[in-house]
Amino acid sequence: MNKASGDEGEKKFPFDTTEKHIAVYHEQGSSSVFVGAENKLYYYNFENSSRLVEHFGVNRNKSMCENPEEVTNYLTLVGKYQGKVLICGTNACKPTCWNWVDERKEPGMSAQSLAPFGLDKNALVLIDGNDIYSTIKKYQYNGRIPRFRRVRGSTELYTSDTVMSNPQFVKIAAIKQEEAYNDKIYYFFREDNPDWPRNPLAPKKISRVAQLCKGDKGGSGSFSAAKWTTLLKATLLCVDSATNRHFDWLQDVFIVESDQWSQTKIYGLFSNEWGYSAVCGYSVGNISEHFRTSPLKNYSGKIPAVRPGQCLKGDQQTPPETFKVADGYPEVAVQMNGKIIFYSKHRYHQLGVHQVQAANFTYNVLYLATDKGSIHKVVVLPQGAMNILEIQPFKSHMVILSMILDHSKNELFVASTNEVVQLPMATCGAYKNNCESCVLSRDPYCGWINGKCTSIYEHENGALLQSLSHDVPQDICASSDYRPSKGDSSSEYLKNVTVTPQSRHFLNCSEESHYANYTWYHNGWPVAHCSSGHHHCLHFIDNMTDELYGTYSCTSQEDWFNQTVLTECLLKPSEAMRFRFAASVGRTSIPSLSFWLGLLHMIAVVLIIQ
Repeated sequence: MNKASGDEGEKKFPFDTTEKHIAVYHEQGSSSVFVGAENKLYYYNFENSSRLVEHFGVNRNKSMCENPEEVTNYLTLVGKYQGKVLICGTNACKPTCWNWVDERKEPGMSAQSLAPFGLDKNALVLIDGNDIYSTIKKYQYNGRIPRFRRVRGSTELYTSDTVMSNPQFVKIAAIKQEEAYNDKIYYFFREDNPDWPRNPLAPKKISRVAQLCKGDKGGSGSFSAAKWTTLLKATLLCVDSATNRHFDWLQDVFIVESDQWSQTKIYGLFSNEWGYSAVCGYSVGNISEHFRTSPLKNYSGKIPAVRPGQCLKGDQQTPPETFKVADGYPEVAVQMNGKIIFYSKHRYHQLGVHQVQAANFTYNVLYLATDKGSIHKVVVLPQGAMNILEIQPFKSHMVILSMILDHSKNELFVASTNEVVQLPMATCGAYKNNCESCVLSRDPYCGWINGKCTSIYEHENGALLQSLSHDVPQDICASSDYRPSKGDSSSEYLKNVTVTPQSRHFLNCSEESHYANYTWYHNGWPVAHCSSGHHHCLHFIDNMTDELYGTYSCTSQEDWFNQTVLTECLLKPSEAMRFRFAASVGRTSIPSLSFWLGLLHMIAVVLIIQ
C-alpha cells in the first residue's frame, strides 16, 4: 500500500468555522457541493471557486426545546426533490423545510419526519423520485419505538412496532427489478439479537436487511391500512471461511447497480469485537430469491395463497391473512451469506465502490474511510483484493464525516468538520516516477507511458503499460518504450544531517508500499529490517559515536524490484562546517571513507534497479 497526501489535483473548500454537524449533498456530474451545518448552508463550486453562505437562524423565543443546547438549527437534510433543492433542519426542536431557488431560500413543505427534533444518529432519509422514506419520528414526545416510514409520494405507511427490536438504521436503498410492480425498497439495520442472552456466545446485535414493495398500498383491514404489509427481514452474514472469523456489526452499505437487476451488487462493510473490518458482497438476485422462497423462521402453519412479501399488481392490497402471518413472523429462515471480498485489521466506518475499465476488464475499487481520517484504496483483482494506496485528504488527522463518489467525474468529495476536499480517483503521482513503482502499484487508474505514471483518462484504454495481477512479470519495464524517467534518481532523496557526538538520533524511512520490505544500511551493511505492513521503518541510534557516522540508506524490496527510498549522511558538527566552508570558497573537500562507501552503495543499488 502506497501513500498519497492528496495534494495532486486536490481542491479544498474550508468552512468559516469548525462545524459540529454537517450534511453534504453533491449531484453526480456537477462540480459543486451543498453543506448543511449549524444555522447555515454552505455552497461551493470547485470549478470556478464561487462560494455562498446562507444563514438559517432560529427564533430563540419560540423554541420548543427542553435542552438549551438544542436551541439551534442543524440542517440535517439537503437533497433534490421535485426539481428543487430541499433543505430541512431541526429549527430549535421545531423541524422546518425550505426550498433553495435561484440562490435563495423559500418556505418549503412540512418537515414532519423529514428532520429530527435534535441531532439523531438514527435518522435516515431517502428521496426516490416523488417518494420519500424516513426513519425519523413524527412527534417529539411520543412514538419512541423507531419505525420505517414512507412519508411523501404514495400512501403513507409505517412498520409495525413488533417487527424490529431497538433498530439502528444504516442505509436505505431503492432496488429496481425487471417489472416495475416488483421494485423494492431495502433498508439495512442492526437490532438486538433475540438469541442473546439465551445463547451467551451469540452476538448481542445482529445485522439485517429488510425488503418492502414500493407499490405496497397497506392492508385492507383497519389494523393494517396504514402499515407496510410486504415487509420481510433476513440476517446478513459476513464470515471469512478461511479463519471462521465473523463480522457481525454492519457499518455501511454501498449499491452498485447493473443493467440486469439480478446482477446489482450490494457491498456491506462490517466490523467485529476486535476492531477488524471486512467487506462482503451480495447479489440482489440471490437476496430476492431467498426472500421469495425461504420458509419463515419459527412459523409452522400454512403459507397463504398470497405469500408474505409478495408484491401485487395494480390496486391490489395484501389480504388480511397474509399480513397477519408476515406481521407475526417477519424473518425468513434462510440467512443472507455474503462473499467476503476484503478484510483488514483496520477499523473502517464508510465504504464507497467504483468500477473502472482498465486493461480491457472492469475492476471494482473499494474506498474505505478509516477511523484515523485516511482513505484506503483497495482494488479487487482476480486473485484477491489488494490495499494499494492510503490517501490523506486532510493536512491533519480529521475524522471523515462524509465521503461521496462521483462516478461520472471519477472524483471523491470528502468532508470533515473543517472542510470539503475534492480528489481525483486517479492519484498517479503517489507512485514514484519510475516504471516499476507505477506498474507494481496495481492501480487500475494508472499506467506507465512516455516516461511518466499517468492516468488512464488521459490516454486510450490499452495504450498504457499496466499489470493488474498479483504476479507482475519481472521484465515488464524492460522495453525501451517504458524505461524509467531520468529524473528518478536516488540522489533526489539524499540529505546531510549534522549529529552531535554522544546524542541520540532517529532514522525514519516512510514505507510507501504496504507490500514491500524495507532495510536500513550503514555504509553498505544492513542495520535494521522492517517487514511489510508497517507505516515507518525506524533505526534508533542511542549514543552517537565515531564509528556510527557515515551514510545510511533505506531501500525497499517488493517482489523483484529494489530501490533506494532515502539516504542520510550523518556528519559531525566539525565535518558539516568543513563542507559548508569548502562550498563557500569554491574548494573541494576530501571525502571521508564513509562517504565513498555510501556512494559505492548507492551506485550498486542503481545498477540493481537498471
